[in-house]
Amino acid sequence: MQEVAHGETVVGGTVITWQRQMLEWMNTRTDGLVLLSKTYQMTNQVTVFVKRTLIPSIRRIQFRFSRNTMGGLTGHKGSIGVKITLQNHTSVVFVDSHFIHDATSYDKRIAQFHSNKICCFPEDEEVKAVFWLGDLNFRVEGDPDEVSAKIKAKKEKELLDTDEQLKRAIRENDAFVGFQEQPIDFSPTYRFYVGSTDYDLKRTPSWCDRVLFKGDSISPVSYTSNNQVLVSDHIPVQAVFNLKLPAMPAINWDVLFEQLPTWYTTIPLIGRFQLLNNYWNRRGSYLDWVGVYPASIDDCTSPFRWVWIATCYDQTVQSQRCLVCEFSPLPEGTYRLGYFSHYSNCLMGLSKSFKVIEQPT
Repeated sequence: MQEVAHGETVVGGTVITWQRQMLEWMNTRTDGLVLLSKTYQMTNQVTVFVKRTLIPSIRRIQFRFSRNTMGGLTGHKGSIGVKITLQNHTSVVFVDSHFIHDATSYDKRIAQFHSNKICCFPEDEEVKAVFWLGDLNFRVEGDPDEVSAKIKAKKEKELLDTDEQLKRAIRENDAFVGFQEQPIDFSPTYRFYVGSTDYDLKRTPSWCDRVLFKGDSISPVSYTSNNQVLVSDHIPVQAVFNLKLPAMPAINWDVLFEQLPTWYTTIPLIGRFQLLNNYWNRRGSYLDWVGVYPASIDDCTSPFRWVWIATCYDQTVQSQRCLVCEFSPLPEGTYRLGYFSHYSNCLMGLSKSFKVIEQPT
C-alpha cells in the first residue's frame, strides 16, 4: 500500500489502521490466512499473509529498501523488497514500489527502476519468482478528454498499444526486461474523484497501478481492478498466480516446546523448550524472543505477551537440557508458545495449543 497515513507508519499511535482492518478481514476467511510479516518505508507499507498451515515452511524473511525522495533521504517514493525463503531453500521475492509521479517524468521513472533493482535480491540464484507491484506511475500520453473519450468507446487496447509508457518501456527494453504482465482488460486506475468512479480529468486517466512478474514456474490466473474500493484517487488492482516450486522436505522445527498442561489464571506461566539442529550457532541471537500467541495465531509478528530469549534460563529435566521462559498469569483462553528468530524474522517453533482456565474454588 502507498500513501498510508504517517500516523499509521512513521509516527504510530493510530488505533484503527489499514493493517488492522486487513487482518480482521483475513481472519474471517475460511482458508486460514495469517499475517506472516510486515514492514514500512515512510508512507509505503507491505503486509504478507500466508495460509496458517504454511507457517512451518518459512525459513527466513528478508527486507531491502530503496529511497528516492529528497535525494534518497526519505522513502515516500521508493521500493521495498521482501524475500521469503522456504525450507527447501528456494525463494520468492515481492517488490512494492511507489515511483516518481508526473507524465513528463518517464526518464526519472526508468532511472528509479534501475536504482531499485537491488530490491529484487538479484545476487540470489535460488529466487524462483519475482513479483513487482505498486503505483508505478507510468502514464498514458495524451489529452485527458481525448483519452477519456477512448475509454468510453472501449478503446483501451489502442491506448495500451500506442500511448502507454510502461508498455513502451518494456517494448524498448528501457525497464523491466524479462518481466511479464497479464493482459489488461480493466480501465485505467487513476485518477478518480475520491468516493466515486468518475475520472478527475485534471490528469490523463492512466494505468498507474500494476503487477508484473518474472519466473519460469508462474502460471497467471487473473488480473483485475476493484472499483468497490473508493477511498483514494486510485482504484486498487489485484492479481492471482499459481506458483510451482520444488517439493518441501519434512518440516522439523529448530525449536521444540514441551507440551503444556491445562494452566490456571492465578499461576505465572512457565514453558520449557529445546534448541535443536545447532540452531543457536547457525542463526541464534539475544534479540530472539518467545511469545504467547492465541491458539489461532492470527498475527505472527504480534504476540499477546513476549520475553527476550536473554531472560530465559537453563534447566535440566531427566538428563535433557532445556530453556525455561516465564510469563505473568494469563487470562482464560487457548494459547500457544512461539519462538521468533531475529535473524530469520519468522517463527522457529510453535507449541501445541494449551488452555488457561479459572482455578476451581
